[in-house]
Amino acid sequence: MSEMINRLVDEKLTKIFADYPDNDDLQELREELASDLIASAEDKKTADMTDEDAVTAAFKGFGDIDEVIDQVLDDSHDEDESNHYHKTIHEHHIDLDDNGIRIDNGKLLNIDDDGITINNGKTIRINSDGVKLGNMFINEDGINFNGQQTKTKETFDDVNAKFNDADYDTEVHVESLPLTDESEFSPVGIEKIDIDYEDADLKILPTRSHKIVVREYMSRTNPDYQVKTDIVDDTLVIKQGRIPHFLPLKIKVQVLIPQDFNGKMRVTNRNGSLLLQDLDSVDQALINVRSGLVNARDIDINQLLIKSTSGKTVLEDVTAKDSLSIDSRSGIIRLDDVFSPDYNIVANSGTIKGLDLGGAGSITAKSGTIKIEFDKITADVNVSNNSGTIKLIMPEHDSYNFNLEAHSGLVKMSHAAKLKHDVQSLKEGTVGTDPQYNLTVKANSGTIKVN
Repeated sequence: MSEMINRLVDEKLTKIFADYPDNDDLQELREELASDLIASAEDKKTADMTDEDAVTAAFKGFGDIDEVIDQVLDDSHDEDESNHYHKTIHEHHIDLDDNGIRIDNGKLLNIDDDGITINNGKTIRINSDGVKLGNMFINEDGINFNGQQTKTKETFDDVNAKFNDADYDTEVHVESLPLTDESEFSPVGIEKIDIDYEDADLKILPTRSHKIVVREYMSRTNPDYQVKTDIVDDTLVIKQGRIPHFLPLKIKVQVLIPQDFNGKMRVTNRNGSLLLQDLDSVDQALINVRSGLVNARDIDINQLLIKSTSGKTVLEDVTAKDSLSIDSRSGIIRLDDVFSPDYNIVANSGTIKGLDLGGAGSITAKSGTIKIEFDKITADVNVSNNSGTIKLIMPEHDSYNFNLEAHSGLVKMSHAAKLKHDVQSLKEGTVGTDPQYNLTVKANSGTIKVN
């Protein structure tokens, strides 16, 4: 690193910032600008170019810094004016902002997108799972006084707790951004891969190489922003570098995994798109996306768990030999040629669509539409929707028992069947003469159609 370049950048920034107030946001912006401009100048520096020319080129390439400063000042002013309210009343601290309402830092009262808690949830907890009042828990299954009943089946959090915080035909070459970093790792001794990004377009693909390869394409060449990697015990940790607070940064990442890697993966991408494609040896994948697209394509895996707060989840040609779990708080779930002997598909708010869904398990929506065309069903299937339409197309030659009930709505059964109960809101009976599984469909408010 050139001391001359550092000094020249500092001098130029001092002149620019001299006309602006000295506050925390602008100090942070100046640090980000200095880091970015120094990296850019060093990248532009050649044997025929002086340090002064390199710094001048870096500033010219960046654009109008005054415009960036003005935007930061405007955002800071708006946030101070409208986004946060704090008051102390009778020694209780009250906060109101974009994240919700909190009294005493959320200990006494917390209201946010996840629900409402009083006394850290010990007195009252209200969320998408139900209502807890002391030891009493109320949800769609009824009322019990032993707290929320939990399943023994391995959950997203169970798997999450087990983690410590060469070209291929399907590889997609990214040309819109320059390649800023490429690293290779031997898979020997690696049993887990832990990928953690805040905001990126992320692709996880196979490679014929015997190395794990990480390629990062970035709109800025600052080394501080580049990926950080480490091997901790049996885990390869791949973590996004420093994130600028004010400067825009676009990142595209490829993680290439040897075709015979049979370990576990945890992938966190809080914002952005995530593609997993052509993986057929990985034992387990745990996916956590806050906002964006999740696309799993041509995957053969033992266990696949996906948790999405907001966005679209698409599975195409996926087999999960042990279990498949999808938990989407808000968004669309689309399944195309998906099989698992034990699936659990949940959409709190949104649509679930499936074509050629095979296996067995449960499909649940709190509000929205469920539309599934089944392929081979291997065991019992349970479908429920609190508010919305359920439309199912069953395999033509299957024999099964069914129980279809809409508490406040209409039930239609088009299959030729022997009916035990046949009223507007309830159809119960058998299709065929040798039932192999049970189909249970419940709707509190909405229409149920089975064809």
